[in-house]
Amino acid sequence: MGEFSDLERRALEVFVTSATDRIYACKAELPPEVVGAFGSFFSRNPKDLRGHLLDAIRGKISSHESDEAAGQENLERLASGEFVSPAEALKSGVAKAQDFFRTWYGKYSHKSIANVVWIPFVGTNVSHLFARQLAYDQLAFFIEQSTRFVKFDVANLYLDENVMASSHRDAFVGTLRRAAEVYELFTEQAAGHYGELLPFEEWLPKQDEVTAGMKEKQQRIKYRRELRAKAFDVARFLLPQAVRTNIAWILDARSTEFDIGAWKGHPLSEIRESAGLIEKAGGMIAPSLLKYTDENVYYKDQYTGFNEALRVDLKPSQMTKGVDVLSYDSQAFDKAVAMLLMRSNRSHDFTQFLQHAQGMGFEEKVAVLQRVTEKRGQYDEWVDIEEAFDCVRITAQVRTDIGAARDLRRHQKWDRNEGLYTLDNGFYLPEVVRDIGSDAVVLYNEVMEKAGEMERALRGEFPHEAQYVVPMAAFHPLVMSGGLDQLQYFVATRTTPQGHFSYREDAYNLAEAVCKVHPWLLGLQEYPKGKKIEDVVRDAPLKGVLRPYLGDTGWHA
Repeated sequence: MGEFSDLERRALEVFVTSATDRIYACKAELPPEVVGAFGSFFSRNPKDLRGHLLDAIRGKISSHESDEAAGQENLERLASGEFVSPAEALKSGVAKAQDFFRTWYGKYSHKSIANVVWIPFVGTNVSHLFARQLAYDQLAFFIEQSTRFVKFDVANLYLDENVMASSHRDAFVGTLRRAAEVYELFTEQAAGHYGELLPFEEWLPKQDEVTAGMKEKQQRIKYRRELRAKAFDVARFLLPQAVRTNIAWILDARSTEFDIGAWKGHPLSEIRESAGLIEKAGGMIAPSLLKYTDENVYYKDQYTGFNEALRVDLKPSQMTKGVDVLSYDSQAFDKAVAMLLMRSNRSHDFTQFLQHAQGMGFEEKVAVLQRVTEKRGQYDEWVDIEEAFDCVRITAQVRTDIGAARDLRRHQKWDRNEGLYTLDNGFYLPEVVRDIGSDAVVLYNEVMEKAGEMERALRGEFPHEAQYVVPMAAFHPLVMSGGLDQLQYFVATRTTPQGHFSYREDAYNLAEAVCKVHPWLLGLQEYPKGKKIEDVVRDAPLKGVLRPYLGDTGWHA
């Protein structure tokens, strides 16, 4: 790390958080390609990125030099804040970065250099099928419009161009609009229902000191907001996949390039069009990196179902909520303990630690887990800080509704597999709909019946486009595979009282199913027959590993 003059320091700190700290961050003013290229230089050059940055400002980049006077002017203008766009001072650096990527990216397996170039994207008015497609990319970190806090504009529907050009047009639009109308109606009915269950006068005494100290007008605004959030949780089951949403995400350039080429062969025109827009936008941010973006025929073949070569016709079956453990390691307890021992000792062959764990008694192994989790606090998310506990995996199928699957899919470190959306599996009818009244049940069933008819009419000619009419209530199996630390994190975060009641039930079901094959997670040798997971957890001797929330579902701030 070099010593910089005051002038150099002030100029550098336009682009980085510190010119002197050993660890620093790059600011938004620094173009992503410059960050990526100068960071990649570390593999061949020990010079600090800030040193390369200063060379770029002064125009001393090899083969991209400028005269010394111009470089000094850049430095002074940056330090005094005169540049309207600070990146203008880095022309030589941008040119060098782009030359670097054009020369090396993709050659000799040098694609990893694009992993450090992250591109922020925003998608507006995209369908829920777009959001699902994006979620398949495990390196895409995203935030999506909430079904709880935002009332969806049900007049704003994605109407697939192929279906709209077919004889199904009128029925397709009519089915979607009817679902949208009932969504509006259900929002009001559910809000009324919850308002009767918990009137403002009974809600207020249950609030914290902050809310209690508000003026009554503010309290009532908060009450109505929470009331609508509860109502939206019910109404969302009626939302079809064609309802548009907004989503923001960041993704590295390498993965973006992969998605563009793969998506160009997607059977949905919306996804193909999105690939082009992502390529256009991403190309403006990192033009030297998005270069291998031609349509990938191999992935196209997969997206389109191998031209039905793998098609099997299975009899539809009515699904219910639940979890099936598909595969697990019968030696998981021994291996989990051995992994933790391995990480806490000098390096030895793992089999030695495994043999040691196998020679331990049950209580001794439970004691290892108790010691590991002894100081674990409420906000300590992971059992093990370096993922040793995640090396033991489990695979499960979660049978749930599409709305809950949408939330569970966000656990990106899990590997996930699923098929096309359909109503062949039936649909989830939550108790609260019955509680609202028989008229509500009739309306709910009507939407599901019409959507099912439309889906069946479409899918012969438009198997992928038919998914646009499928509501979030449709049952959908999601296969997930992950490590034990991901499992406990999933259970802890998805059973919180603020969670949606549907995926909260899924998380309890997952915890129970896993504990039946791995009772040692609770310090038990056998899972008590006939007992619900909540009761077993309350009496469990080991409470530091699996920590589902035990308590009633709360209202949503």
